[in-house]
Amino acid sequence: MSSLDELVIQLIAVAHAFTSYAMPADLPELRFVPQAELQEAACDRPCQIYGWFPPGTTIYLDERLDPLGNVAARGILLHELTHFLQQSAGAYREQPGCEAWAMREREAYRVQAKWLAQQPIATRSPVGPGIRPWDLACRHEASD
Repeated sequence: MSSLDELVIQLIAVAHAFTSYAMPADLPELRFVPQAELQEAACDRPCQIYGWFPPGTTIYLDERLDPLGNVAARGILLHELTHFLQQSAGAYREQPGCEAWAMREREAYRVQAKWLAQQPIATRSPVGPGIRPWDLACRHEASD
């Protein structure tokens, strides 16, 4: 087992502890890809993205991230692993599309922020002041 696999197991345990979602039988695959590939796949345009978990079993991370050596990068991986657990548990399936996405994001950011706050290195909150991503993305549905 690689050090990265060991880190994934540790972070899945953290996400499990913070959410109570069941521990999965299998680990997700991690793929480190160029930023442009993440932007194209997840946003279809330039955007600020460091990790992405589409339905399936693969988590895509910006190739510049070093989760083994950087606390903030571990926080991003934890965020995506929370999405992996959400999918495994079938969380938010009953919610409408954008609302479900927003609820998943809020929960993943809460897990990430809670874990980062417990780390010895001071890091910036993943969602700072201003518009949160789920507010901007779901704005059009509120007016429909």
